[in-house]
Amino acid sequence: MLRFLSFIFLLCSALSTGQSDTEKIRVGYAGSAPFVIHNEKEEGIVFDIWQEIAFDLGLKYTLQEYPSVEAGIAAAKDDKIDILIGPTTINAERAAEISFSQPYYDTEMAILAPVQELTVWEKVSPIFSKTFLYAVLGLLLILTIVGFLFWLVEGRKFKDEYGKHMHQGIGSGIWLAIVTMTTVGYGDYAPRTPAGRVVMGSWMIISLILATSFVAGIATTFSKTTQEDKTITSMQQLEGKRVAVPDYKKIMDRVRNVDGTPIAVKTVSEGYKMLLDKKVDALIYDEIPLEYIFSENDKVDFVLSKKKIEPQY
Repeated sequence: MLRFLSFIFLLCSALSTGQSDTEKIRVGYAGSAPFVIHNEKEEGIVFDIWQEIAFDLGLKYTLQEYPSVEAGIAAAKDDKIDILIGPTTINAERAAEISFSQPYYDTEMAILAPVQELTVWEKVSPIFSKTFLYAVLGLLLILTIVGFLFWLVEGRKFKDEYGKHMHQGIGSGIWLAIVTMTTVGYGDYAPRTPAGRVVMGSWMIISLILATSFVAGIATTFSKTTQEDKTITSMQQLEGKRVAVPDYKKIMDRVRNVDGTPIAVKTVSEGYKMLLDKKVDALIYDEIPLEYIFSENDKVDFVLSKKKIEPQY
């Protein structure tokens, strides 16, 4: 902030040299809140700064509002004003035509989007996904193999305990494998022979790895569904979406690169109204005015996400 003030101070000192009592500096202003608040009188950050400077230097000035920064820059180039104040992004094209103060506010683009709650089906749908079903079928297949091996080495020798028929013996072996894997340990079945203990002992070690991986996979599936809901919080979620953006080629190209549809707006208020009217799915704008308009309204229905998009000075 001090760098900006010192630059303007030097500039105003030069302008004030030889200033007559009737001569006034022509000051133009443009921009969005909170820098420029469009009320009956001039309010906002830039006016607070400028009034301090003008008071300290005893400057007389007139104020002229412009509908956009581009219009204010054009007026400065055409010598219709002496100074333009307001939140103006510094880029190479503008710097080639006019002089800027040092940047005094670092900012970036942010995303404002309505909260989109998941339906009940969307929350439970991972259970019916192919990945989840394949995992369950794979686990059942492994349990069946373990149950068959246990019946082969021990179950068929104790038919009174595990069942007289093959399918009964394999079923008892599967039950023992499940109880072993989950460490429930009911005690209704237990290996007696060395071969049976080898089979179930090996299964104990293997099941530790399988159970951990299986549970982790389920947890990841559900947490991913919960966290990555339909609410737009990143550029990657803009595919097929209509997005209100400033009329800057860079940001419009970034939206197109993720297969979104950019809709240019002149002010953050225009973009916010389009968002409220559901004409767009999200609004991307400079963080500061977007944060300001977001703080002035109901925060429950919207999410403001800062993702380091197009840093600006």
